[in-house]
Amino acid sequence: MSIKQLLAALSVLAALVLAFWFLRVQPPATPPLSDTPVLMGTSTPEGDYYYVENAPYYTIDAYYPSRTALEGSADIKARHTIEQRLADRIAEFKQNSNFDALTAEDIKIQGLGGDRKYALALEYKAYASPSYASYRYAIYEDTLGAHPNGYYLTFVFDKEGNEVQLSQVLGSNPNWLEELSLLVSNNVTAQLKARTGTDDLSGAVFAEGLSPKVQNFENFVVDGDTLAIFIPPYQVAAYAVGAFEVRIPLADLR
Repeated sequence: MSIKQLLAALSVLAALVLAFWFLRVQPPATPPLSDTPVLMGTSTPEGDYYYVENAPYYTIDAYYPSRTALEGSADIKARHTIEQRLADRIAEFKQNSNFDALTAEDIKIQGLGGDRKYALALEYKAYASPSYASYRYAIYEDTLGAHPNGYYLTFVFDKEGNEVQLSQVLGSNPNWLEELSLLVSNNVTAQLKARTGTDDLSGAVFAEGLSPKVQNFENFVVDGDTLAIFIPPYQVAAYAVGAFEVRIPLADLR
């Protein structure tokens, strides 16, 4: 073999080794996101999906978006997150209510049947901003106690379809949690005075529900240039007082 042939053979061998190394070190390609639905809902005239269960002793109604304000894979990712969270909430409702273990005596004592059923309803409202797509779910749950319960579930997504936490929205301000707590407390106090018609709120406000803890403000959306915080009944005041919505310009917290 001539030197020229030897060099050519070595070049081919080097190329093969390099190609093998490249294939070994390259991370596997990310498979495309599946658009397989989590909940098997039906389309509504408004363009949503509607999931319903109407069983002998309970009803479940849930609305969710057929598409978000996001594009492509980000839209699929966000919708999957919403549907999965709703499916988890529905499963938890069923498990806590223990419908499969109801005895004839349970059914008789609770008077179940006909229109007297446990109920779970989940309805949403969408919000838009330049950086985020947000969804607020108002959830109604009736387990046939003294009164139904109402609470919230919120989602905030960035342009890639990733769920965003409040600390990410306000993280440029190291004191965001303390400042938010103060602003929300002042707003809730003003609303409570207006609702009750009195300035004396002694014992009426649950201070713990307004303290600077992330969980107190976890129900939030970004609406344009405004941060909206949703506070369910019982968190800051008696059930009869109801829920609170507090809206704060983002500029006041950054």
